[in-house]
Amino acid sequence: MRSATRSAAAGRPDTTRGGTPQVGCAETVLELSRHRYLVTGTPDYVVACVGGGSNAAGTFAGFVDTPARLVGVEAAGGAAICGGTPGVLHGFRSLVLQDEHGQIREAHSIAAGLDYPGVGPEHAHLAESGRASYVTVDDAEVVAATHRLARAEGILCALESAHAVAWVIRAAGDGTIPPGSTVLLTLSGRGDKDMATLMELS
Repeated sequence: MRSATRSAAAGRPDTTRGGTPQVGCAETVLELSRHRYLVTGTPDYVVACVGGGSNAAGTFAGFVDTPARLVGVEAAGGAAICGGTPGVLHGFRSLVLQDEHGQIREAHSIAAGLDYPGVGPEHAHLAESGRASYVTVDDAEVVAATHRLARAEGILCALESAHAVAWVIRAAGDGTIPPGSTVLLTLSGRGDKDMATLMELS
C-alpha cells in the first residue's frame, strides 16, 4: 500500500480534506474536537462512512493525535481500501478498484455517495500507517441500521451515514466495541433523498 500514498498531490495526502472542508465538515468537527474534554473526554471510537473519503477525513482530522480509534466504514461493493490496489483515478494516485490491466472496475453501493471506485490519499495513508482501520458493511446491514436508528432515535439518516451506524451496531453486538465505550459517529446527511429506495426495499 506504500506506493498508493507516495504520489499524493504535492506530497500532502490531506489535500481532499484540507482543500474542501465544507464537504467533510472539517471546521465543525475540529471545533467539536477542541471541546471534547468538556463533553465526555476523547471518545474511544470515531466512526464515519467512507466513499471518496472527504466526510470521514474531516471527522478524523480532529482526532488523529488522540488515543481515539478511527474507523472508516466502506460499502462492501465499493471498498477501495479493503479491496483495492494502488492506481490512478481522477488525477491522483491512491487505492482504487481496478482489474489486472489497470482498468477501473465499477463500484456498487445502495448509497449513491459511496458508489465510487477510489478513495482519497489521506485515507490510504491512514490505513497504511495503521492509524485508522477500515471495514465494510453490506446493503442489508445498511437498510436494517437505517430502520433501527429511525425507530430508536427518530433520526432518518442518509444511507451513506447508515454504513457507519451499521458497523457500530455489529461491533457492539459482537464485542468489537466493548460495553461502556464512547463512540463519536458522524451522520453526514439526511435520509429524505433515500426514501424512494427505502420504500422499494421495505
